[in-house]
Amino acid sequence: MNTELVSRTGLLPELPAQTAPVTTAVPSPADVLEAAVERVLTSVRPSNLADPLSGAHHAEESLRDALRRADIGSNPALGQAVACAEAAAEHLRYSELQEARLLLVAARGQLARSHASR
Repeated sequence: MNTELVSRTGLLPELPAQTAPVTTAVPSPADVLEAAVERVLTSVRPSNLADPLSGAHHAEESLRDALRRADIGSNPALGQAVACAEAAAEHLRYSELQEARLLLVAARGQLARSHASR
């Protein structure tokens, strides 16, 4: 226990009320895509494939949903990330998991580049 916070009565002093409003940041489409890529990569790991066909189908739907909301704008790295993710979704459609993983890793790298250029 931090003894500096304890008053002579042995009770913690009252802390001032927080006056700043708590705001929640709305994630950008790039952040949504990045989260989807990470989720899909996790769901198509070789160790997670109890039922590879249903896992691939669910992963494809999750990825396509994030791609619908992606806004490329003028960021070329984000455009390349979207292209890689779209190709990965197509491979997931046919349960080509190794190819999809490779493209998702490439999309993750492009997303990192797109964050650096913001």
